[in-house]
Amino acid sequence: MHNTDTKNRFIELRAQGWSLQRIAAELHVSKRTLVDWNRDGQREIRSLKDLELEALHERILVSHEEELTRLTAQLNRIEAVLAKRNLDCLSTESLFVLAATVRAQLRRLTNSTPSVWDGESPREATIVATAAPLTPAESLVNGGAA
Repeated sequence: MHNTDTKNRFIELRAQGWSLQRIAAELHVSKRTLVDWNRDGQREIRSLKDLELEALHERILVSHEEELTRLTAQLNRIEAVLAKRNLDCLSTESLFVLAATVRAQLRRLTNSTPSVWDGESPREATIVATAAPLTPAESLVNGGAA
């Protein structure tokens, strides 16, 4: 007869996805006995497998959140440095590209949260008006500012 520790170890290994053949070699228990234990312990094996899967998901989620936090901090440092830079040194072409990118981001934000731009303040109206696309010719007529 096999002790409780051996049966518990079987359930743990089975929940980890080990084959009966591999468990038989590890625990020195006949495969026939393991087939019986497998049938009798299905509920426990399933529960333990679900717990292990949940723990794995939690570890992955924490790892993912840590990576997002790290990348967000890095982006914030980059943006802080960029905010201090003088845009006068950029070429006209680069400024057009930058203006188009910012305009697209503003458009995306205004489309996803229209209630923010429906306010009463003139500042908000100015922001929306500024987000309207300008052609290169219009931009040059307006003093080169996009």
